[in-house]
Amino acid sequence: MTQARRNRIAEMGELQLEVFERLAELGEGTVYDLLAAFPEERRPKYTTALTVLRALEDKGLATHRRDGRTYVFAPAVSAGEVRGQVLRDVLQRVFGGSPRRLMAALLDDETVTPDVVAELRALLAESEGGE
Repeated sequence: MTQARRNRIAEMGELQLEVFERLAELGEGTVYDLLAAFPEERRPKYTTALTVLRALEDKGLATHRRDGRTYVFAPAVSAGEVRGQVLRDVLQRVFGGSPRRLMAALLDDETVTPDVVAELRALLAESEGGE
């Protein structure tokens, strides 16, 4: 991934991230498809969603094709690529580049249950080739 793309991902706002995630879950879709993927209480207006999709296109993170008079949007990068870059950005900006500090903050969060800790241990063991 180029530095320019990393910067564009790091500059994504909350709504842009949410729209991108919904689009990635769909694979491709119209603005109406995207809006239907939102819970009603969080659903943006049509024009807002279209503006966000256009901004994602400008950043090189989404594309569109025409299907008759309708635009069908799709992600131009994987959701994993975006999540990974956002995490790296948070790691650098919030935790000084320290994965240990990030993990300590995560484990200190009250929403992290013993079951989640067990899942994290399993993931760590798997990444070390232990399982």
